[in-house]
Amino acid sequence: MIYKDFGNTGIRVSALGFGCMRLPMIMKDGKQVVDDELAFPLLQRAVELGINFFDSHWFYSNFDNQRAVGAALRDVRDKVYISSKTNLRGMTNADEFDRYLEDTLEQMQLEYLDFYHFPYLSYETWTDSILPLKLLDRAEKAKSKGLIKHLSFSFHSDPEKMSELIDTGAFSSILGQYNLVDRRNEEAFAYAKSKGVGTKVMGPLMGGVLTDGGDTFLKRMESKASSAAEMGLRFAWSLPAIDMVLSGMSDMQQLEENVRYASASGDITAEERQAMVDRSSELTQLNDLYCTGCNYCAGCPENIQIGRVFQQYLQHHIWGLTEAVKKQVGQSNSRSGPWVDPSACTECGQCKEKCPQFIDIPNELKRVWPVLQAL
Repeated sequence: MIYKDFGNTGIRVSALGFGCMRLPMIMKDGKQVVDDELAFPLLQRAVELGINFFDSHWFYSNFDNQRAVGAALRDVRDKVYISSKTNLRGMTNADEFDRYLEDTLEQMQLEYLDFYHFPYLSYETWTDSILPLKLLDRAEKAKSKGLIKHLSFSFHSDPEKMSELIDTGAFSSILGQYNLVDRRNEEAFAYAKSKGVGTKVMGPLMGGVLTDGGDTFLKRMESKASSAAEMGLRFAWSLPAIDMVLSGMSDMQQLEENVRYASASGDITAEERQAMVDRSSELTQLNDLYCTGCNYCAGCPENIQIGRVFQQYLQHHIWGLTEAVKKQVGQSNSRSGPWVDPSACTECGQCKEKCPQFIDIPNELKRVWPVLQAL
């Protein structure tokens, strides 16, 4: 495993971080929860392979993620850095910041968090929520008590605004999106690096979208990589401003492969990187729906599988995997459950409010569903 200095934190982090959003799940007592028998060995094996950063969230894995991550890593707490996030959306007073932090520590059975994030932060949220509610004061108080070691934020907005947030001096690290299709944050990451702020990449494979393309995507990119996952991860690592790349891993094969790619993350040449940049421009021009498959939009009152519809559209529209998509459209499966026709959307707007990419989901469903129906 390759390790890098993480900004000015004094910490060295593994080039590959474990994004815990996609831990294996199981149905138990009528509710989906983390499958401890599969997830615990997965997380513990990651530590054995050199990964030392694990990123959780209070609502990942149907609100069961923090419990599972804390329990799995309890015996190796001194070897790892654990990160989680508050519930910034809808927060109306500073006491709620304390409540969410206390709940996270209780669920994870931890005395402290190494990194605590304001998630999907924008400059508007900074001025309309963080400052008026004096949430920084609460965060600093938690730090003084030893409950938080470092304050961070995740970002889904205008890259120029990311730089403005960095200039506040409030944060030790940032978490932003970066991949072959979306390189908008390149300059902002470089700026963070110059300011001594640790840099983490999320979505290096667009939530699995790049790997869904498989060999078709590799051929389109004319890559020599063994898989789309290798190509996507190595591209993210090739940006000098990046300290760590987070990847969501669901099984041992993914873990072992990604660690193998991480061990060669410093081998990419400038020429190889430029070739990928040149090829990715074609995809950037084709991509008219930036859905990363994070599934934050889950919970539709009509039970529409929004993320699945969007992913099928992207597979067809960007990579031409039309025959495979034809077999998927309208079909139920064990993972996603019963299929609900997207035309059942009532435009209630709940999904739109939850989307970190600010996609106008009701209107996009109206646009892309007829395309899929016509295949």
